[in-house]
Amino acid sequence: MNFVTDTHALVWWFVDSPRLSRKVREVFEQCENGEYTIFVPSIVIAEALSIFDNKRISFDFKKLFNMIEESENFVIIPLDYPILLKMVDLKDIPELHDKIIVSTALYLDLPVITKDRTLIKLSPVNTIW
Repeated sequence: MNFVTDTHALVWWFVDSPRLSRKVREVFEQCENGEYTIFVPSIVIAEALSIFDNKRISFDFKKLFNMIEESENFVIIPLDYPILLKMVDLKDIPELHDKIIVSTALYLDLPVITKDRTLIKLSPVNTIW
């Protein structure tokens, strides 16, 4: 099974945060073992950079970016026309970043790894945490 990740899940995995649920930790481990692919919307990378720049979590952004770029099981998905088309119908999701993440999941027909209550309640895609 494959997944789309939100920003917090990806960053928390990278910094080995205890905030990750056991289930999500297992998904990321299985991805690292080559069993799953985790798709990373480009907005997630931009948000991770913002978190790094604002020092909200201390981590090495370049190392995170290189890990994703060098991995066969983490795939960055650009924001492009098909994903933008999916965004048009997401009226209930107020935050632009969340719309992009959900639109990416809709486009790929995959669940989203997220703890975000708004996405869990309003998202038209399955979520896991």
